[in-house]
Order: sequence, then structure tokens, then C-alpha cells
Amino acid sequence: MKKVYFVQVGFEFDGSVYLPYAVGTIVAYCRSVDKINEEYEFSDIIFRREKLQTALEKISDPSVVGFSCSVWNMEYNKALARLVKEKYPQCFIVFGGHSAVAENLSEEYVDCVMLGEGEETFAELLQGLSDGDISNVSNIVYKNGDSVIATERSCAKNIENYPSAYLTGVFDKIVSENPDADFLAVLETNRGCPYSCSYCDWCSDKKMRFFSMEKVLAEIEWLSQNKIAYCFGADSNFGMFERDYEIALALVEAKKKTGYPEVFRPCYEKNSADRVFKICSTLNSVGMDKGATMAYQTLSEQALKNIGRKNLTMEHFSSLMKKYNEAGIPTYSELILGLPGETKESFCRGICRLFENGQHNSVSVYHCEMLPNAELAQTESVEKHGIETIKVAFNHIHSAAEKDEEVKEYSYLVRSTSTMSREDWVY
Repeated sequence: MKKVYFVQVGFEFDGSVYLPYAVGTIVAYCRSVDKINEEYEFSDIIFRREKLQTALEKISDPSVVGFSCSVWNMEYNKALARLVKEKYPQCFIVFGGHSAVAENLSEEYVDCVMLGEGEETFAELLQGLSDGDISNVSNIVYKNGDSVIATERSCAKNIENYPSAYLTGVFDKIVSENPDADFLAVLETNRGCPYSCSYCDWCSDKKMRFFSMEKVLAEIEWLSQNKIAYCFGADSNFGMFERDYEIALALVEAKKKTGYPEVFRPCYEKNSADRVFKICSTLNSVGMDKGATMAYQTLSEQALKNIGRKNLTMEHFSSLMKKYNEAGIPTYSELILGLPGETKESFCRGICRLFENGQHNSVSVYHCEMLPNAELAQTESVEKHGIETIKVAFNHIHSAAEKDEEVKEYSYLVRSTSTMSREDWVY
């Protein structure tokens, strides 16, 4: 049997660590394919950010190693992949995930890059490797001698029957072998985003697709029975659909029954005001959510046009603020500093407008980060908007960087544009 390993590491928060959901879904899907089960064995998932040598020792005689790449683990993945390739030159190394790009193939240790969602693509890839031909596998870029081949891009049209990583036992061994860990988890009920915010890579596929309610409700039960304290909602716009309220009710009932999940933190839809209010009220009634996010990102009309985004009107925002305040539910507004078209004056005025219209609880200002698969990070956008970036150490939100950190991670932040000078950005 050929061995397949996956690597999806994140930082730990005082002993709390996420279950490796992204690669877990791929394992669950691949295990449902008979031909793959006949030829491949899925070995342990490396999910903790251990010393590189410790992680390397957990990989034995691999045929394929898949790395799930995000801004918080890209450099770690590169370092570990290099060691794996040196030790096992015949191993086929695949990079995928939100931070994986075709340019990763410039590294001698990367054989293939997967673009987009992973379940069907990875299953096709394993079968193609078995047959000796991966040219018909969609959504990949790979080396063929001195050439780089990019195959056709496509997106799964129906995900309703995808197997669950939780319910098929993918994480059972991880949970049982790590009794010291407080596990965090992800709940994903749909995929896609109908919006077009250029700073975000969530909207690469606009078609909304849904997992079955049977699966979603069973996963909530699994999270509850396995005492998952914190659950992050991976939907791009929770509250957009009628069934989201039913999901919120199921989460509340699970907490009332077992005490878990203690917290469910979704990314709320910005336009379904009444439904989001109802969901937020329901979750807050049992302390499952810290409040409602009233995200604006920018109040500059030019910046909104440049990034392809529309916001709530200020009148609507003000009425919603009043509604949440009267219900005693905290609200949080977010802005992004450095969006193209924003000026020093428009940004400062935007903060004032939020205050003036009732936001007296919290305003969070985030740096504009260049995500490699977002439209804003592409060369055409960078040149069009005069974007200048700076490479900085990764910001360890909710955790502290280790003093003896073996591999450092980095972010690429916008520090000036054609409408905001570096001096104005500093101001």
C-alpha cells in the first residue's frame, strides 16, 4: 500500500489547537473511493506545529504528502517539504489551500499545486498518479520535465453528499491520542460567496452550494459529544439563508444538553439584517456568541468601487445599531486600512461616521493584507492602484510568538497606494 500523509499545522492558543478540518475533508472523501482504498493508506495527519525534525520523523516511506497552505503555516510547510524531499526523493509533494499558488513550483521540492477546493481534485490526483498520468486531473499545476502544465479549472457543482471528516472517524485517533489538547473545530454548512470583494479569496466561486442538513446536524452532535469548546463557522455569510436559523437553534440545543460547543463564532451576512438579528439573539441567549459584526471595511465610495463591494446605508446601519443596543447585544464594526482609493481624510471620516451613527462598542481596524489568491494581489491590480507592500512578521492573534520560533511566518501588508502615501498610512 502506498502511504499518503497530510500536513495542516496551526499555532496553539494556551493548549487549544484546531482539528485539521481542511485535510480531514479530503481524507474522508478519498476513503469513499474504492480504487483509492485498494492502493493507498492514509497515515497520520501532522497538525501541531512541532519541531521540524519531530514532524519529519512521523513521516515514514511516503508516496504522497499533501500540505495545506495558509498565511500562518506557509514557511513551515516549505521547510518541512524540503526535508521530506531530501529524505524521500521519490515522494510526490502537493501544495494546496488558500495560500498555494502556481509559483510554488519554483521550489525544487514541490511537484504539484492544487488550486481551489480539494476533495475531488485530490482523489483524481491519487488515481492519476496510480495510472501514471495526471494530465486529466482538473485544478492542478505540475511539473513535466522542464515544463509547467496547468490543467482546466473547474468547481464541484454538488457537495451535498460529501462525507464528513467528523462522522467518518478521521479525527478519532487524533482526539484519543491527544488528551492534553483542547480542540477547536470548524463547522461548514455551505460553500461559495456571491460577493466580489477584491481583497478576499473567499469569492473565487460565487455559486452557493450546500451540505445536507442531516450532515450538518449530525456534525453539531459530534462536536457537542466530543466537548469541542470553540467552534468557528466557516460559511462566508452565515444568516443569508433560512436554514441558518435552524442551524443556530441546533447549536443552542446542543449547548443546553452537554455544555458544548461553548462558543460558536460565525461570519455574519451583511444584508440579511432581520435574520441575522434573530440568529445573533438566539446564540447570545446562551452565551455562544460575543455579538454581531457590522462590517464596513471602508466608507469611501471610491474604495468601495475599487474593491467591488457595497455596504449597508448609514440609515440602515444606524437603525440596526439602535436595535442591537436595545436588546443588549454587543456589536463590532470593522475597517481595513490601506484599501485602494482610500485617503487619509476618507479613512478618518469613516471612523467618525461609525461613531456618529451609534457604534459606541467596538471599532476594529485591520491592515489590508495581500492574500495570494485574491484579486487585489494580482499584478494587474497592484499596478493599477500603485500598491506598495511590506513583508512583516505574522501577527499572532490570540497567541504569543515563541521566543525560539524555528520557522517564522510572514504577512504582506499594503502600506501605500496611489491615493494614500506611506506617510498618510503611518498617520
